[in-house]
Amino acid sequence: MFETTASLGKALMDGLWSLFGIYVPGFSFTFGQMWLGVTLASISILIVRLIFGFGGGPGYSSRTSSTNRPRISKERRNDEF
Repeated sequence: MFETTASLGKALMDGLWSLFGIYVPGFSFTFGQMWLGVTLASISILIVRLIFGFGGGPGYSSRTSSTNRPRISKERRNDEF
C-alpha cells in the first residue's frame, strides 16, 4: 500500500516538476527560470527596502495626515486649494 502511494506521489511530483521545463511562449526561458527570477527580484527589492528604508510599510503615514488636529498658521488659513 505504501509503495503504491509513494509511486503515485512520485509520478505527481514528476509531472508538476516537468511543467517548470516548458518554455514561456515568445521567450527563450522556461517557467522555472521565470519564477526563479521573479523570486530573486522580489527578495532583492525587500533587502534594498530594508537597508535603505524605502517605501512606507504599515505604521507609516504621510506628513499631512500625521496629526488629527493640524496647526495652520493665520497666514495660510484662507488659502485656496
